[in-house]
Amino acid sequence: MEECRLYAVPEIRECERFTMQKRGISSLELMEEAGHACAEEICMSRCFGDIDNIYIYVGTGNNGGDGAVIAVHLVEDSFVDNNVYLVVCAPEKARYSKEMQYQLKRWKRLEKKEVTAHTIYYSTENQPNPTKDDLIVDALFGIGLNKPVTGFYADVIHHINASDAYTVSVDTPSGLFADQPTPDNSAVVIADMTLSIQFPKVAFLLPENAPYYGEVEVVDIGMEAPENLETPRMLFTASDANALLRPLPKFAHKGTFGHGLLVAGCAQMPGAAILAAKAAMRGGIGKLTVHTVKSVRDILAVSLPEAIHQIDDNEQYVSHIDWNTLPENINAVALGPGLGTRQQTVAAMKDILDTVKLPLVIDADALNMLAENKTWLAYLPPHSILTPHFAEFERLAGKPSDDFDRLERAKAFAQRYSVILVLKGHHTVVTFPNGRQFFNTTGNAGMATAGSGDVLTGLILSLLAQGYRPEHAALLGVFLHGAAGDAFARDNDPRTLIASDLPQHFPEAFDFVRNCDFGFMKFD
Repeated sequence: MEECRLYAVPEIRECERFTMQKRGISSLELMEEAGHACAEEICMSRCFGDIDNIYIYVGTGNNGGDGAVIAVHLVEDSFVDNNVYLVVCAPEKARYSKEMQYQLKRWKRLEKKEVTAHTIYYSTENQPNPTKDDLIVDALFGIGLNKPVTGFYADVIHHINASDAYTVSVDTPSGLFADQPTPDNSAVVIADMTLSIQFPKVAFLLPENAPYYGEVEVVDIGMEAPENLETPRMLFTASDANALLRPLPKFAHKGTFGHGLLVAGCAQMPGAAILAAKAAMRGGIGKLTVHTVKSVRDILAVSLPEAIHQIDDNEQYVSHIDWNTLPENINAVALGPGLGTRQQTVAAMKDILDTVKLPLVIDADALNMLAENKTWLAYLPPHSILTPHFAEFERLAGKPSDDFDRLERAKAFAQRYSVILVLKGHHTVVTFPNGRQFFNTTGNAGMATAGSGDVLTGLILSLLAQGYRPEHAALLGVFLHGAAGDAFARDNDPRTLIASDLPQHFPEAFDFVRNCDFGFMKFD
């Protein structure tokens, strides 16, 4: 797979050093490339319409230097005819980095000959007053924060946030930590857009930071990473999915694409089983057997005549699986959607854990049964795929203190039990037993609807039955599931999406992966 890596701050610094050494350039030259690329991106963005003035707020470090370079290029390259104000924010006795000192002198020289270039030294008595018709560029702090923003700079940030101007942050919104939890007492710029230099940041993929970064654009400045630089976190993109998707054999038959067993449904929740079964069939499985109760079978026989049925002895809920009556060629097993958690169903699940040695796909009520019987976790077949949402995961692994802690708990859980954990949400995170974590790049808020997870379970079961490695079935299933939601949203308001829409858009999702735009990546 062609991985888009999510580097932590020390690793990004190492990439900067490596790039400068390899290309034989200085930090000033790298800053020049970053500032110039950001200036171009700002001018090409849709925010750059009928704006009046541009206010670039800079601190005393190298992020401020980037901002000063942006200001220079906006004026010097005739990108704009607007007034450009460099708002220098420095408390008394502040130290400027060498690079920022150089860029500030450069700006001062430009200011003497260009009528559109202006400098404002920020203070409580001397504050600019951007309006909704102006543009703010936030270049106060970059990724190097190691303490919360308070005092003078907190006042600057509150001033920026109080403005109605469209705000663009350089690299990361000032005050936001890029690779660790942002302290509650840190002031943070609320950006409408963030220009993330070269690499996306983990912070942009976590729910707790959603109010701050806005639309994210990754600005390529040609920075490279050393070959031996490792990171456990990656984005999973269209090119990665394309690399995993197998071509269809010309002489295939239904046995080529596997036989899956889905244990799902009860009299009170028939829909979950039907959604998962439809997703499995539409996902390309060769044959599907559904173990369920009679009332669900009656609906399933009409809505999905392609499925094979095994009826439980109990008419209300799953109570026992007769393994002797199942075909011998079962390649994958999934359980959970709509099962309920009655005592006999719990016993049936324990029987599955004792009997099945294949990796399982475990969702919904099956996860809740595991949460109530945590000693069973040790008996999960290796590389089973668990697909909890946040609340289900908390019941399994405890309540996290923040989103970064949730990621660490996911990693520890996957490693401890040798399972693949699919932590569902916007940017679903797939964690492998070796600790690697992949953030998904498809899907939309319309998919936050009842039954969406049942569809994902069926799709992963389908891929697992077809012979995909469990890791690949999880990654590809999550990506295709999200791509189906995006396919729906292309022609419809996403809020109108219901779970049964998703399998109908699997053909478009598979087609997207097969003929993907390799540049596809999103953060919104």
